[in-house]
Amino acid sequence: MSTDRRWVSDAQYRCIRAGLRVLSAWTRPSRDPEAALSRALRYEPDGGQVTVGLATIARLLAMELAAATGRTEREVLEETGATVERLQYAATPGSAAG
Repeated sequence: MSTDRRWVSDAQYRCIRAGLRVLSAWTRPSRDPEAALSRALRYEPDGGQVTVGLATIARLLAMELAAATGRTEREVLEETGATVERLQYAATPGSAAG
């Protein structure tokens, strides 16, 4: 009888760790965050693991933010989507708003 009480499987854990390595490298002070992200992604040997890891981390962060703000995960993600749209299509200086 196994008494293994790990939260996730070994494979899932490796994915989460890969995602955390990428995010950690990306958030380090750097002159060029885009270059840091590119390097971190190239450094990881399994893009599938990174994808699963980043998705898992995003879900965990949405859960944390939802709990901290009294909203649901869906509300957090919908607000994040609205923020992305607002930032992407915000009028830039010198352009006509439309």
